[in-house]
Amino acid sequence: MARLMYNSRGHQFDAALRRFYVDILAMCARTESCVNHIHLTAILGGLAKAWATAEVCRAIQNHQRAVDDLHRFTARMLDALQPVCKALSAREASSLLSSLSRLRIDPGLLVPGSVDAIAQQLMANMWSANGRDLAHVVAAYSMLQLIPSCEDLMQAVSMQLAIADLSVVGFFLLAKITYSLATVPSAAPSIKTLDALCERCKALLKSHQLDELPSAPSIAITMWALSKLKYAPSDELATSMVGRMVALCHTPKQQPTPQDISNVLLACAELSIPVKQADIDSLVHLLLSKTPHRGAEQHYTNTAWSLAVSGCLDNQLLDKVIDQLSVPSPRQANTSVPSPLKATGLGQLYQALDSLQPQSSAPALRHQAWSSLQGKLYKLGPRPAPTKRYLKGNGKLCSALKQLGLTFKARAAIESYWADAVLESQGNKAQPIILTLSNPDYIRNSLGRLTGRAVFRAHMLAQQGRLVDVPHQMASNAVTVEQLADYLKPILTAAAGGSLDAYRK
Repeated sequence: MARLMYNSRGHQFDAALRRFYVDILAMCARTESCVNHIHLTAILGGLAKAWATAEVCRAIQNHQRAVDDLHRFTARMLDALQPVCKALSAREASSLLSSLSRLRIDPGLLVPGSVDAIAQQLMANMWSANGRDLAHVVAAYSMLQLIPSCEDLMQAVSMQLAIADLSVVGFFLLAKITYSLATVPSAAPSIKTLDALCERCKALLKSHQLDELPSAPSIAITMWALSKLKYAPSDELATSMVGRMVALCHTPKQQPTPQDISNVLLACAELSIPVKQADIDSLVHLLLSKTPHRGAEQHYTNTAWSLAVSGCLDNQLLDKVIDQLSVPSPRQANTSVPSPLKATGLGQLYQALDSLQPQSSAPALRHQAWSSLQGKLYKLGPRPAPTKRYLKGNGKLCSALKQLGLTFKARAAIESYWADAVLESQGNKAQPIILTLSNPDYIRNSLGRLTGRAVFRAHMLAQQGRLVDVPHQMASNAVTVEQLADYLKPILTAAAGGSLDAYRK
């Protein structure tokens, strides 16, 4: 195995790999040889490590032949494993699954049922798995999703993480675990599980050993994953993670990338995490010091939108972001055409711009500055149509408004958002009343606390008129049109200032 690892860095790896296969198979074929589950796990683990190194070092000369040989050898190892599979411990089973996943082959096609058998053995011994074992399983999900027991396995892993020994898990593995929990629907991690992972994060951030402190990508991935899971870490932990990211801004070889910065600020916005202005300034300064390469524009639009949601955006900062995105890419160096933005990115910038729109009573200079910024943004692209959101019950809401004899527009676009209905007064003598069917987007571990995205949407709609949020259940099948009309009448009357006459023909 040592020779194979040496050759994996570019010293005749193909020949060394074939020699390794011959030696191992010869050992397994000897009648006096007793190759057990521990040996097989070690063999495939070492092979996976050597293979990964060889790919990074581009040491494989004839790739197709090497892959074919790898498949044949792995099939022989899996055949040898079948009789002793039930002897696998949780650690051995998880290590084996991780190795097979890193080899990027589908063992089920080589030896049908082999992966499922290993997964079943892991579930039987789940109680003894520690954090590193569970991380290996999570990392192997791309392969495991092909087996029948995957959903049960991922749920079992998620539950075990809440009580497992996580002291052996570093921040890199924590990031991998949280990312997988956020992207694997069947995992469905509990609050208790996420609490345990965050406690480990907190302990690592307090470590005095430099090798235990997280890298910028690990922090960014962890915070992004928590935002996707709608789980807000404690303010203390969030401040520590952002603080670590800021410290890395001043470490040239470990500086955060634009994507890292974007993910952290996006998570803070989505989870309504308070961030020190000095920390935001440091992160944004580093971001704006880098010219966006092709395909990285989203990191800049994400950042502008996140700062708007967090209430930390101003005209000057948005102006700098637009300037960065207006810098021609290398392919466009001889033209004045800005790099094209996707509709999603443009939508984020226009929402950020809308958040800065001054009130009508503001000084003329503020309006002029905002209009100038709007013109600059328009050069990047026109405002895209908002993403349509159709919640079941919109038809019932409209029927209730008709029953009340009100004049309205159904499913109307307002700036960058859709409203389910908008009441308009005759001759526009009164403010419009904007109705939305709400499907509340709450942070899971904070009772009644809406996500930053939901709060921002409500705030932006409220700037365009009087906002009336209708609970989605009021438009369910259990409620009649008449009952919904009776519910809406006093609420809309109050929003209209005491009378709805201005909103009737």
